[in-house]
Amino acid sequence: MIKAIIFDIDNTLIDFVERKKLVIIESVKAMIDAGLDEDFKKLHKEFSDFYWKNGIENQKIFEKFLKSKYNKVDYRVLARAIVTYRAANNGLLRSYPGAKTVLITLKERGFKLAVLSDAPRVEAYIRLCVAGLDDFFDVILTKDDVKRTKPNSRGFKMAAKRLKVNLDECAMVGDNLSRDISGTKQLGMRTVLAKYGLVQDHSDNQIKAQEAQADFVAERIQDLIDIFDKINK
Repeated sequence: MIKAIIFDIDNTLIDFVERKKLVIIESVKAMIDAGLDEDFKKLHKEFSDFYWKNGIENQKIFEKFLKSKYNKVDYRVLARAIVTYRAANNGLLRSYPGAKTVLITLKERGFKLAVLSDAPRVEAYIRLCVAGLDDFFDVILTKDDVKRTKPNSRGFKMAAKRLKVNLDECAMVGDNLSRDISGTKQLGMRTVLAKYGLVQDHSDNQIKAQEAQADFVAERIQDLIDIFDKINK
């Protein structure tokens, strides 16, 4: 019997990758508008590669990029990039269509709900609040709370303890095989792969490998209701 469901945030509750791609475009445009004499396509590729390689949670990503490319920081360019990034990031942040209905239904079914995210605490709460999802969860744990990142077992154990359930009464829903699926199965938890959140550059073989390791696969976020009904029947 599953009593509690633990969710990842990005690409599970919130469409993270597509939003970041759009935010990168707007940020590059802002840097050029602020005075960088660069071709948009070239600068977009350079910054995009740098961004995904050096950490999407890096709070100084623009400063580091400008230093790496120009060996100095133009603070007009830096400020314009940061302001545009923040405005676009929050403005484009959306939960997957149907996410609120799914969470409401799961709560009505009696499930306890939690979030376990590798994002910093403030960033995780901002994402949940802007998407209007923060009130649905009994427990919200972030990298700052756990002091470890998934798939380390500490976060899953903390979530279960705070939810007052056993690990084998928990299920994990996430889009990442190593962080959300493999580690939780070893703890005796049920696993649900959020296939709808897999990044588009995954090959068919990579996707099939992830599907094979998860207990269940959700093609859409709405599938979670049927999946958990099935588990508990």
